[in-house]
Amino acid sequence: MVTQDVFTRGQTLIATMVQKITNITKGRRSSIVEILLLYISCRGRVNFLQFGRQGSRYEKTYRYHYEKDFDWSGLNSMLIKEYCTSELVIGFDPSYISKSGKHTPGLGSFYSGVAGGYKKGLEIGGLAIIDINQNTAYHYESVNTPNNYSDKNEGKTLVDHYAELIIERKGGLEKLSTILAVDGYFAKKKFIDLISEKTNLEIICRLRDDANLRYLLKEPVPVERKRGRPKKYDGKVDMKNIDKTKFEKEYEDEDVRLYGQILNSVGLKRNIKVCIAEFLEKDGKVRTQKIFFSTNLERDTIEIYKYYKARFQMEFIFRDAKQYTGLEQCQARSEKKLNFHFNASMTSINMAKCILRNDVDKNKSIPLSIGDLKLKFQNRNMLYRIFSIYGLDHKLIKMDENFDNILKYGNIAA
Repeated sequence: MVTQDVFTRGQTLIATMVQKITNITKGRRSSIVEILLLYISCRGRVNFLQFGRQGSRYEKTYRYHYEKDFDWSGLNSMLIKEYCTSELVIGFDPSYISKSGKHTPGLGSFYSGVAGGYKKGLEIGGLAIIDINQNTAYHYESVNTPNNYSDKNEGKTLVDHYAELIIERKGGLEKLSTILAVDGYFAKKKFIDLISEKTNLEIICRLRDDANLRYLLKEPVPVERKRGRPKKYDGKVDMKNIDKTKFEKEYEDEDVRLYGQILNSVGLKRNIKVCIAEFLEKDGKVRTQKIFFSTNLERDTIEIYKYYKARFQMEFIFRDAKQYTGLEQCQARSEKKLNFHFNASMTSINMAKCILRNDVDKNKSIPLSIGDLKLKFQNRNMLYRIFSIYGLDHKLIKMDENFDNILKYGNIAA
């Protein structure tokens, strides 16, 4: 009996998802399917030259397809709706892309978290959907960040660009989730105001350790007491020595202790729901303290902490794409080709995760190894190439009971 190997399952999955996109031709569909499979199975660097060597088309054909627009957000949205649970959070984070040369569009100086400073290269703004129950993130769409943004756009800053990027895609994003989790860089009044005014998204973020916060006055001051404006706040929060009597302890385990309260942020000029997390040593002493917040005053403190913590899962998309699907290896100097490559590289990670989660319950979190899956694909391609050279029937491979063992050869967890 001929069994279905991991490559065939992956090919079927990708073809099924791409088939649902109705505004492209049949030839374009087959090209997208092959390109995504090549990202997962390509041996060596992931670029046009290798595609021409290992794929079924000429190198020039792949370059042609990269120059045409494709609805990556639509494809990923369909995949997320089918393979994810209902507890989803939107994540946004810029990522530095190493790139040399002088003529690449968007080339400039961008912040690299790995280097801890600014480096020459490119940057992409990555949108992801984080599944809380699966404890993993799925790529939604990435957009190239332009260089010298304030000079080209009438004084607009990068913060304006990031906010507009999300606002332009609010229609598709809000169908998946209404919670946006971003890191502490975005705890800026301009960003919070733009997102809050122009979308229905709730923002979960982190504040500085020395954030300027004020207690709200719970009991109104009698009008006849004093002249002037009535008192609105009950003093400043001392972040180095927090008055725990004014906070509600909502959760505690051996690792973390959470306190919640509605406070006023001087910098953001609004009331926010604050979650103060105390991370504990083994003996129960406080190791460090972090402050998270939500623009939704009704949000549970535990959920603020959980959703912000889950935001880190989207960092693994960038890591896996850089290690396994050639995120930084594109040869192109066209903005459209680069955008296509970045999205294809990270979308192939989505496809790989869905292949690995085959027949697994949606609500169950499992370990996912993109490296092991890629090695299986490469072993399968090598085996088929050997059979092709010697003129043997491919069906004979799958009929052998050791076929699966050959695919797992070299895997870390074989």
